[in-house]
Amino acid sequence: MFLATLALAAAKLSTPEAAVAAIYAPYRSAQMELSAWERPIYTASLRTLIARWRAVTPTDELDDLSDFDWLCQCQDWDASSLRPRVIRAVPLGAGRREVTVTLSSRRPPLRFVLSQVGSQWLIDDMIAPSFAKGLRAALVKTIAADIALRKSRP
Repeated sequence: MFLATLALAAAKLSTPEAAVAAIYAPYRSAQMELSAWERPIYTASLRTLIARWRAVTPTDELDDLSDFDWLCQCQDWDASSLRPRVIRAVPLGAGRREVTVTLSSRRPPLRFVLSQVGSQWLIDDMIAPSFAKGLRAALVKTIAADIALRKSRP
């Protein structure tokens, strides 16, 4: 069942707009199976950075990136209030787009840098209120903070 879900998600990532729809499809359900960082929607280089972060994330407390959902920029969501809509797509070169998405009229827009990998469009970075310099920069900063915290403990 899980592999079938991943295959379906992959098929839905064939255009930037379809990728955005697939990214937010699980939010229509009350039961999200995977955390935002566990989902197969990121480029390999971003997945590597996420794995590095997960390897140093404290087990006994939350860090700056583990206390909220990155994609909805929230801790809890109401499925009826999240209505993702692509409002702008700007080419950044071959196989790259910056896609601006609104989730509702009350939330600030999010910007995704999507990269085409084969026939799929995957998240390569994300600019949002919780990481104004981008998800990549936030991961690097949080990894450093988590490592420093680990070293400061006896």
